[in-house]
Amino acid sequence: MSREVKYQKAYETLRKEILGDKYKSRKSFPSIVATCKRFGISRLTAFKVFDKLKEDGFISTRRGSGTFVTKGGRSRLIGLVIPGVSYSSEFFQPIVSAMIRLASDNNYTILMEGVWSLNSSDNSHESIEVAARLIKRQVAGVIYQPLEYSESSETVNRRVLSAFTSAGIPVVLLDGDIVDSPDRSEYDLVSVDNVAAGEKLCTHLIDRGARSICFLMRKNWVQNVMNRARGVRNVALSKGMKWSQSNVILADPADKEEVAKIMRRRPRPDAFVCENDVLAANLKCSLQSLGYVVPDDVMITGFDDIQIARIATPGITTIRQPYEVLAKAAFERLLKRMSEYSVYPVQIVCPFRFIERGSTKRLDVSEKTKRRAKQRRSQ
Repeated sequence: MSREVKYQKAYETLRKEILGDKYKSRKSFPSIVATCKRFGISRLTAFKVFDKLKEDGFISTRRGSGTFVTKGGRSRLIGLVIPGVSYSSEFFQPIVSAMIRLASDNNYTILMEGVWSLNSSDNSHESIEVAARLIKRQVAGVIYQPLEYSESSETVNRRVLSAFTSAGIPVVLLDGDIVDSPDRSEYDLVSVDNVAAGEKLCTHLIDRGARSICFLMRKNWVQNVMNRARGVRNVALSKGMKWSQSNVILADPADKEEVAKIMRRRPRPDAFVCENDVLAANLKCSLQSLGYVVPDDVMITGFDDIQIARIATPGITTIRQPYEVLAKAAFERLLKRMSEYSVYPVQIVCPFRFIERGSTKRLDVSEKTKRRAKQRRSQ
């Protein structure tokens, strides 16, 4: 029997025994020496088997403590907690699909949970129930997208994560942290660089002639959104533009009266960086109904590159997030966290892609005249 065949047999046998819950005791997993004798393999091959089992999240080895089966090795369940407001969103659908596929490839099962209520008292109670259910199911680890757009979101997130930590369940945060930048929590975080994305959008708008830029967002903002606003502010100030808190607007872009009031400002905004594509699309519609031409009078950018940004007229310039990359990075980090619980928390920054569309492509004078005439005819 070749060395490779012996290696594969030893790995598969031990993996099946772990999944069959054979090694229940913390110190019951066989040693390197015992593994060599059992399968007739060299120490080098035995170490290779153990390394593969560690890589796949089945076992952990600690100096002075020996080798033992991880919580992930015993349960093979991973919790995925997505707030209800994002649960079925176009942003999270491909991430969830990728997570389920990755889990299956690694012999895990995903348990999905959502927090649906936006009422401060209700979502706090509901979030603790979600954590309790996953803890009761003895999940090996949790990928958690922090609750957002709720007055109590900070308190709720801390309570939920505290419950997981007390139960010894490792957590990886997805999309955003639970503390204000530049601080970092004690949890791993996987996201894009939202500050850099904001800087890219603002630089693009200034290059296209913008001189009065505002950042549009919803109330009860989340940290990743504020980081986008910080990026816009950084570039605006570096280019000598005026910037104050009034440049960050908390408003409903579908409210035409509110948008009209914003456009009566002096200086009048000639460009908006919106929190996401949905807000950008709503703002575009309100501006057009008020007689403004996008992008000749006002340029607009969004974030996420969901379908509405692609089918809008004109299309919306935006930032595309790498869904598959985010999912893979979060899943792999959780596997590492489950096998080495004491590793130092890290932030994994995934690359974003800038997508330019018609909402920021200003034309020359003759083209502007033609477009204005076409818009008047359509009205």
